[in-house]
Amino acid sequence: MTPKPFNFPAKRRTGLLLLTAAVAATAAAAQASNTHELSSLSAGKLGAEVHGLVRTARAVSAVASTVVDYEFSLRGLRKDSDQYRHSISEVHLRSAKRFLKLCEVNKGFYVKAGQFVAAQRVLPKEYSSTLSALQDQVAPLPFKVIKGVLKDNLGPDFTEMFESLDEEPIAAASIAQVHHAVLKSDQEVAIKVQYPWVQQQMTFDTRTMYFLSKTIAWLYPQYRFEWLPLAFADSMAAELDFIHEARNSERAAKNLRNNKLIRVPHVFWDLTSRQVLTMQFYTGRKIDDLDFLNQLGVEPEKVDLSQFTTMVNSCKLYFPVLYSGCNKLIVVTIFADGSLL
Repeated sequence: MTPKPFNFPAKRRTGLLLLTAAVAATAAAAQASNTHELSSLSAGKLGAEVHGLVRTARAVSAVASTVVDYEFSLRGLRKDSDQYRHSISEVHLRSAKRFLKLCEVNKGFYVKAGQFVAAQRVLPKEYSSTLSALQDQVAPLPFKVIKGVLKDNLGPDFTEMFESLDEEPIAAASIAQVHHAVLKSDQEVAIKVQYPWVQQQMTFDTRTMYFLSKTIAWLYPQYRFEWLPLAFADSMAAELDFIHEARNSERAAKNLRNNKLIRVPHVFWDLTSRQVLTMQFYTGRKIDDLDFLNQLGVEPEKVDLSQFTTMVNSCKLYFPVLYSGCNKLIVVTIFADGSLL
């Protein structure tokens, strides 16, 4: 018997046409920006807009491919059959890998969104386990770009506040990078500087994510995850406000002032803004540095942070969350005297 040809349900077909149209529209818009708007947009703004359109096109393409994969791979299978359960697990894994690649290529907020989704544990386990591999590490920006942010936030003569300022960053992630500096008072500080286009990029990318989540909910009413990009946007808005982070740090310092085992870096408010955070610099090692633990005579398998975690929870402290490995982690640094940062 000749099998009946497969046809997408009308609603799915319309959705795919809309997604395809979105890809075409973003590509056309990128071309238009390239050819007609050079005179009205600065090179930096133009580049950010074009890159945003390219990221959107990739995201729409990934979602469209995933819809096709689910429709074709599961057609004709009974939902209560072993074959269906096996097939849908395979499609989940393929789709998760597809979105992992999307996040890695698009970088920035897509990486953070992937980590956020993995940490929520609301999607099938194939998604959570796959997306948990995302790492929030990027190549640093040239110092001339960072210098512009410092001028805008600290004033054109900001260099007069420092004895020295290292142009090479000591760390770089998707929204900011950190530079070591020394004040005129010889105090060492760490300066966290937000990338200049981050706010614009967050708005662009979260709108794309919300559009795609609404489209999926329309195609598959049983999967309603529109709240995810909204929750992610709220989380990122707080993370992008360095004044909010500085206040939380001071709150932590106040609540932990009687604990000699915990160090909380001092905030330098005259060198802090929404885009720049300046704090006391500490030199230490990560808690998972096994060689350093061995030098201290500490057996790694006996390191127990449960008391630290309990203390933090009892003090009702609020730290920026690092979504990594599907766990909400507080990055801990250990010093030679055994104290923690």
